[in-house]
Order: sequence, then structure tokens, then C-alpha cells
Amino acid sequence: MFKWRVKLDSMTEFKPDHARMAQLLQAAGADQTAAEAHGMLCGMLCAGLDRWRPNLLDEADENDLLAREAADELDRLWQLAERELRERRMPVQLLLPDEERPVRERATALRDWSQGFLYGFGLGGKRQESFFQGEAGEALRDFSEIARMALDEFGDDEEAEEALMQLAEYLWVATSLIWHETHADESR
Repeated sequence: MFKWRVKLDSMTEFKPDHARMAQLLQAAGADQTAAEAHGMLCGMLCAGLDRWRPNLLDEADENDLLAREAADELDRLWQLAERELRERRMPVQLLLPDEERPVRERATALRDWSQGFLYGFGLGGKRQESFFQGEAGEALRDFSEIARMALDEFGDDEEAEEALMQLAEYLWVATSLIWHETHADESR
């Protein structure tokens, strides 16, 4: 298990890159895609977990340079996501492929991000039932629908582009909503 934590002086210097993260995770032998890993991080943050390491790259060899580089990048991503959520930044940056990538690839990443979020949020344990009856609960149910969406319905037309943009926007707004509902006690 890795024993260090990257401390960033300025989060504005860190610009997450989906392609780079995908390469690092693959080289480190991670089971998650880049979008799924970011979704997991955001879900864990929303669930109130204070460490990501036990759930991502825990089995990686700390002597492996590529695994260490992937862990450093994930740590930066964790810190950035936490800062964006705490500071109520809009939009929360989702780690997704560039807009030049094919629609189906980007739709797959949105689906993976949602699956990762749900998994990460679930790691936080059981929540009060009242939470699932409110807006945040509705958002989690929507995440579940997005996580199961049929990818063969996405073509390469303008309509598909618009649908992807709306889904991505919904995910970052809903993530922020879930964060604020789960951390409401901290702001009082």
C-alpha cells in the first residue's frame, strides 16, 4: 500500500486529463476506466469517506513507478474534486474524453462515471432513509438509470451531442446537490 500523499500548493495548476489518466490506470493494472475512477472518487467524497486508497489501486505495487504515478494523479484528482465540492464550484469537472472523441466513447464514459459514483457512494454505508426520499435520492436513482443506459442508441448526430452535453451537465449539478445534502451538518 502506498504511504504518501501529494500536497498541492495550487489546485489551479492541475488540469485533469482523461487520456493520461486512462493510460496511467491501465499501466498500473487498475480495473476501472478513468471516468469510472473519477466517479468513484466523487461518490466516496459525497459519502463522507476521507480516503480513496483502500478502494482504488490498493493492490498496486508501491515500487512500480507507473502505479505510483497513477496514485499521484488520483490523489490530485481527489483533492481537486474535494475542493470543487467544498467551494461549491460549478461546474464540477467530470473526467471525460475530449469532445473530439466519438459520441459512443463519450457516452460510455458518462455511463462509467455514473457507475463509479454509485459504487463510491455505496462504500460510505447506509444513509438515513429520508435522504433517499429527497432530491439527492432522486439524483441517485437518475445516476442508476444513466449507469444502465443503452449505448447503441447513440449515433453521431447533433441530437446525440446535445443529449451527452445535457447528461454531463446533469451529473455535475446532481453531484454537487448530493454533496451538499450529505454534508449539510458541516455548514451549520
